[in-house]
Amino acid sequence: MLDFSYLSDKRGDKPFLQLSDADVARVHDAFARLREKTGVYIDPYGRTRIYPEHQKILITLLSKDVDGSVLLFIDFLKVASEADEVLLADGD
Repeated sequence: MLDFSYLSDKRGDKPFLQLSDADVARVHDAFARLREKTGVYIDPYGRTRIYPEHQKILITLLSKDVDGSVLLFIDFLKVASEADEVLLADGD
C-alpha cells in the first residue's frame, strides 16, 4: 500500500490518496520512467517527496492509462501540482 498526502498537511484536513498494492504494481512503469528522467524514486516501502514538477511528469506518463484507480491518482496529482503542493508518498 502506498499513501499520498500533502507535505504541508499538519492537521489532516488536506486531500489524501491511498493506492493498493495492485494499483502500485499498475503504475510501476510510470514510477520507473520518472526515476529514469529525474532520479526521483517513489519507494513503495519508504518515504518519498514528490515535487510539483515531478507530479506533472507523472501525469503525462500515466495519462495513457484509463483505469479508474489510476484516473483518481492522476486527478489527485493534478490538484496537488496546481496548488504547488509537495506530496509525501509513504509506503509500507
